[in-house]
Amino acid sequence: MNQSTTRPVAETEPPEAGHGAWIAFWASLAVLFYLAVLGAFFASADRAPGDYACGLILSIAAIALAFMRLKNRFDGGQPGWASFLLVDGMANLAAVIVVFVVVGLAGLFIAAGMEHGGLHDAGIALFIASGIAVFLSLKHFFDGLDRQN
Repeated sequence: MNQSTTRPVAETEPPEAGHGAWIAFWASLAVLFYLAVLGAFFASADRAPGDYACGLILSIAAIALAFMRLKNRFDGGQPGWASFLLVDGMANLAAVIVVFVVVGLAGLFIAAGMEHGGLHDAGIALFIASGIAVFLSLKHFFDGLDRQN
């Protein structure tokens, strides 16, 4: 008798968490789609130095994040953003802190090099987002340690 090595569909799909989780998931994808369209409009206007590059990067990043989020959902990953974006291990936490400190400082140098426009605003936003990413990663890591104890 041949036995199939594939799992039934019920085992591969993520557990249902109710209508609220379903709406939240698709609403987050709608927000990412809006950011992708906003970036495309921002890039097409190209009013100040760096507007085209910043808008294009926003569009590409939003589309990539949406596809990664969809893949995580279809692979049966955790439904929350924290488990998807933040780290759990000490070595990974150290790497995240170093990378985001460098990215945040690069954002400050980019903002300092421009008087106004998209690159100035993007540099400041990059610095702020890097700081938020470091603090959220620290919080997620130490919350995980508290849950284990």
